[in-house]
Amino acid sequence: MHASLVPTANDLASLVAYVLGNPYLFISSSTVMTTGLVLGAVAVSMVPRTAPVMRTVAPPLAMLLLYFGVGSLVLATEILVRFHDTIPDATETQFASGVGHLLEAAAGIAVLTPHLRFRSRRTWIVGNAVAVAYWSAQVLVLTPPWFAFQGQFDAIRAAALATLAAGALISAVLWRAAPPRR
Repeated sequence: MHASLVPTANDLASLVAYVLGNPYLFISSSTVMTTGLVLGAVAVSMVPRTAPVMRTVAPPLAMLLLYFGVGSLVLATEILVRFHDTIPDATETQFASGVGHLLEAAAGIAVLTPHLRFRSRRTWIVGNAVAVAYWSAQVLVLTPPWFAFQGQFDAIRAAALATLAAGALISAVLWRAAPPRR
């Protein structure tokens, strides 16, 4: 017998019961923060496309979401590959969380899409720099708890900061290479 791709009411009730019974697996500072970013994207999407605030807010918000979604999935994949043999349930749960964060970030970016078109190169460079600064502060001050999964805090934090430093360097190089404003 083949399983249905459409969840039943019992499947959904079981999922809700599992999440409510194990909130520490799903609710963390990073989850709350990402939900805030997505809600910010929704709020921004309600502003008329021609509003000046859109030129300022939408690209950095999209970059924040992009860094979060990709970073979450990369870390979740690293955890899955590295520790799955010894703790399959925990690594699969973490991977599902990483996929969820990626999907949440993608939803936020999708909502912002109409406001992201026809932005200048400099706007995107600044958006990247804002995202790098924001995530650097997050990593240094509110380090996500899943960085410490299985005692790998120092290695993951260093890798995250190195990636953010590369993002900052890219912003600086692109800024210098960008044509001057007219």
